[in-house]
Amino acid sequence: MALAGQLLVARPTLQDGFFGRSVVLMLQHGDDGAFGLVLNRPAQAKELPFPVFVGGPCKMDGLLMIHGRKEWLGGDDDEIKMEVCPGVFLGTAEHFERATESNDASSERFRVFAGYAGWSKGQLEAEMSQGAWIVLAGNGERIFDTPVPELWQSLAPPTLPEPSMN
Repeated sequence: MALAGQLLVARPTLQDGFFGRSVVLMLQHGDDGAFGLVLNRPAQAKELPFPVFVGGPCKMDGLLMIHGRKEWLGGDDDEIKMEVCPGVFLGTAEHFERATESNDASSERFRVFAGYAGWSKGQLEAEMSQGAWIVLAGNGERIFDTPVPELWQSLAPPTLPEPSMN
């Protein structure tokens, strides 16, 4: 199953230092591996009026951006090739410029990322078979309308309480 456009939600049992309690928007998934952005690791950027999210432990030059602003797109072709999942689009340098010029970044529907989450061939499938992740449909409402600190908790499956041995 191709996971591009889906959300990976870490199960409570995933104890990884970076990925524990994380929500990842998958951008690519195929035979060669997978690539996504962790949505709930904000960090303050000194030179920007909004947080830059730590998209994952893998380093990259530059930043990546997603947004939910259909009016920023240039038409139907733009929308089709830029849409990651319903209501979520890949951002361009022009979109980033618009975001930095905005007076009220808190009301904007965008996220900027430094770093990414990457999996080599078969690595994510192995994690999935071990039950580390659940998969949910990605969409703009889930990503942009849920407060970041509540994102994982609102999407994570309920856990059964540990039985008491007293």
